[in-house]
Amino acid sequence: MKENAGMQEKNTGGANDELSQVGNLSVKRTRTEKILAFIACFIAAFFIWYYAADHDTAIFEESFSSVPVEIVNGSGFSVLSGSGVTVDVTVSGKRNVLKKLKKQDIRAFIDMSSVTAAGRYKFDLQYELPNGVTLAKSSSDSVSVYCDNTSTVTVPVKVELKNYRFEHGYEIGTDDITTDVSGVIVTGPESVVSTVEAALLKIDFEYSVMTNSVTYKGGIILVNKDGTEVTNAFIKTNITDVTANIPVYKYRDVPITVKYRYGYFNSENVTVKAEPATVRVRGEADAVDAVTLEFELDEKKTDSDTSYTMSISLPDGVKNVDSVKTAVVSVELRGISTKNISVYNISVTNPDGLTYEPVTGPINIQVRGDSVLLGRLSPVHVTAVVDLSFSGEVSGTVMVPVSFIFSAPFEGKVYEVGTYSVSVRIGASD
Repeated sequence: MKENAGMQEKNTGGANDELSQVGNLSVKRTRTEKILAFIACFIAAFFIWYYAADHDTAIFEESFSSVPVEIVNGSGFSVLSGSGVTVDVTVSGKRNVLKKLKKQDIRAFIDMSSVTAAGRYKFDLQYELPNGVTLAKSSSDSVSVYCDNTSTVTVPVKVELKNYRFEHGYEIGTDDITTDVSGVIVTGPESVVSTVEAALLKIDFEYSVMTNSVTYKGGIILVNKDGTEVTNAFIKTNITDVTANIPVYKYRDVPITVKYRYGYFNSENVTVKAEPATVRVRGEADAVDAVTLEFELDEKKTDSDTSYTMSISLPDGVKNVDSVKTAVVSVELRGISTKNISVYNISVTNPDGLTYEPVTGPINIQVRGDSVLLGRLSPVHVTAVVDLSFSGEVSGTVMVPVSFIFSAPFEGKVYEVGTYSVSVRIGASD
């Protein structure tokens, strides 16, 4: 009975209890106690690991490839070879330090402060590494460089054109091409800079037809005296682009024309010739197309066969290709004669109401026109007009211009030769 009672007593614990035998002792544990014990063990293990990692004395290695080699203290010299070098390095340190290390944290360089003249030099590689990192090995211990004196020159800008076409009568004004800068400053190794002759702007028109001037912006290249491009990684220029204005010119033979001031002359009664008959000009298409060369002929001052000298004047931007400065205009009268006549019919124009002494005739004039018409002309067909229109106050005796009116059928076909005036005594206004 006692044994059964004891067994019964063992089974009366809760469902979450566990009975374990330790020697002659029985220990009861709950599930909660087990979880807490597990967490405590985990935390203790973490701190042990962290301590071990932080105080680990083991040294590890890490490799980095293509670490760039800097060149320092090279003032006054240009490196012709040996720049752009990279090196593969292996560094050592504690694991926790190497895990944070990046390639850009490793600085490899050579110091050119000892260089005093151009030439070839060999420099030991030097390193700057973060704390806790040391160099284990590298693919190279030194770098050879060739350096030259730094030189600066200014070279002219040139423009090269290709693959263009024209319509008839057009051309590119190659001698008149302009650029926004006249020179380019080139700096670099003296041995290279000394070969540079020009900064060249190349323009490819891709066979387009040129009829108007063009403005083009593009990159320049440096060329030597043979036109071969000069390239070097250490050459620098103060500008990289140039803007060029390429004029496209049109040629035109401009005729010399004659204009008659009063319209008395025509192809039936006069022959007019200009020598040269045309003047060749060149310029921008719009400007050239607008050029006219016209000589005004005053019939009233032309009393016989004669010639006049005409000055050739062109607008700005238009060139006289033949350098012709003057032209001779020859006039030959045909079927025209001259006649002297006295004019008695006098009319006075007096818009300001001036008082004046009456103008009496006759006024003797010379007239010219068709020979047949002149034979029929008499004084009754002509009226003299005295004009008393003055711009200010006038008094006393003054010379007043006179014009003449011819009645039909003489109007427009017969005209006075020269200019005329009469003396008129002007009194006070009414």
